Amino acid sequence: MLSFWLAGFISTVSWGGERMWLLWINTVISILGIPLGIFIASGSAISIANMQVPWATSLMIAAFGIPLAFGISGIGAWLVHLFGAPQLIPYLAIMPWAYLVLFIVAMVLTFNFLS
Repeated sequence: MLSFWLAGFISTVSWGGERMWLLWINTVISILGIPLGIFIASGSAISIANMQVPWATSLMIAAFGIPLAFGISGIGAWLVHLFGAPQLIPYLAIMPWAYLVLFIVAMVLTFNFLS
């Protein structure tokens, strides 16, 4: 039963075009990014728990936003595709990476402040 549904779904999805390939690549990266983001967030939480800075709580919240950013990217890219705005897919694909870079910069600046 599942194979018939999956075959029907795949036949309705357009496979052509650059944005469609970006959508599928983003989907795979988002699926992998969520557990890896949880791993990064839990490792960062250990470091943040030992910090004695006023913005440690903000860093902790930002750390757990990493897997959330990957999830929003994956689901959001499909939603904008289904609602007819495929020009937004590249922005959603880059969003979790930009968030991750900003989080890393915030962590490095905090470590530099503490040392």
